[in-house]
Amino acid sequence: MISKNKYNIWFADLTHTAQGISAATFPLGVSYVYSYAKKTLGKEFDFKLFKFPNHLSEALKEKVPLMLCFSSYSWNFELSYKFASIVKQKNPNGVTIFGGPNFPTVTDEMLEFLKKRSNIDFYIELEGEIGFVNLIKQLAKYNFDAVKLKENGETLLNTSYIYENRLIHGPKDRIKDVNVIPSPYLTGALDKFFDLSLVPMIETTR
Repeated sequence: MISKNKYNIWFADLTHTAQGISAATFPLGVSYVYSYAKKTLGKEFDFKLFKFPNHLSEALKEKVPLMLCFSSYSWNFELSYKFASIVKQKNPNGVTIFGGPNFPTVTDEMLEFLKKRSNIDFYIELEGEIGFVNLIKQLAKYNFDAVKLKENGETLLNTSYIYENRLIHGPKDRIKDVNVIPSPYLTGALDKFFDLSLVPMIETTR
């Protein structure tokens, strides 16, 4: 049962900004996960969405969220992992989640990838929406203690993690009807990004 107290869950699709904005687009992919999670779990959690590293850095000075979730691509993985490491330093019990295409597809390589990156608690594959919500519901059973969940060897939908150098790899599922995912534009999830130097995107196929 999920507690009535609100928990902080933050999402980030970060871009490098040292020499201009490297990926000057709205955080569309992760905003779908954000919108679906808010629709499904919104009464229990306080969600935030980030694009720029300085905005996330400033927010972390005020508070460390229960969970920090990253949309991971080849161009922002190291930046995201640095923030995951910072969160783990501030709160070792904080839960870090990565998702996106920057993850191996071969089991041995998945294990090696996660063994080298101990500050990633869980990696969600394929569409993140249903895998993420499933992960939250499973973590809630353990009062959001990721270690206890891992100790019990829980298999998680579309999600991989390691425990004692062993890869725990969950079953795969795909979204059957994209209409169950709210539009992040229509729900207002992306409103604040119109005020930034970013280009809106839409997705016509999935």
